[in-house]
Amino acid sequence: MSRSRRHSPFVGHTTADSDAAWKAQSARKTRRLVHQKLSGGLDGDALPAKRYALTGPWDAPKDGKQRLTDPSSRFLRK
Repeated sequence: MSRSRRHSPFVGHTTADSDAAWKAQSARKTRRLVHQKLSGGLDGDALPAKRYALTGPWDAPKDGKQRLTDPSSRFLRK
């Protein structure tokens, strides 16, 4: 596929392969907190309002992207 190109000029800031392990750990941490709060008899009053209240997405191994200034660069090749 010598002619295949990216359609958008954005690349990641990291060399991490995947966010899967971090996402699983974050979900386990959130589920554990919810289980503890509900078993304590608070009826959900003290639960976090947002998904990333405990662990933010910026703590993940792949934490952002940047726009390329030169869209004809070698980074647009797949």
